[in-house]
Amino acid sequence: MKVKISVLFVLFALAYMPARAQFVDRTSIERAVPNISVFNTEAKALTRQMANTLHLNEGQYTKLFAVNRTRVAQLDEINTYFKPNEPGRATRLSELDAQYDQECGRILSPSQLAQLHQEKGFPIMPTDTGNGRG
Repeated sequence: MKVKISVLFVLFALAYMPARAQFVDRTSIERAVPNISVFNTEAKALTRQMANTLHLNEGQYTKLFAVNRTRVAQLDEINTYFKPNEPGRATRLSELDAQYDQECGRILSPSQLAQLHQEKGFPIMPTDTGNGRG
């Protein structure tokens, strides 16, 4: 009986070690966020400003806070890691802006989104691009 328990223990240990190694390897790639409170503060200020100008409801505020927190963190990461590479930095920033605009489009109403674009200086794109002939 002791031999069976010992064999099971050894098999469990052998199965656990590769799984643990994969987990440690995966998490070592992910960087820890050292200044999460700074990101939360910036995201809260940005979301409050948006709430005041766009008249957000509570659900929109909550969703936009999460999106803004992610955006602020990614913006800091891009500015840190792509500082010497200006073309790469500009590309990453444009991708981040496009992703942010897409997320805002999912959360905000069309009129709120148009108002946001107007404040940012983006051209307002018409929703219907038909030729007027029906």
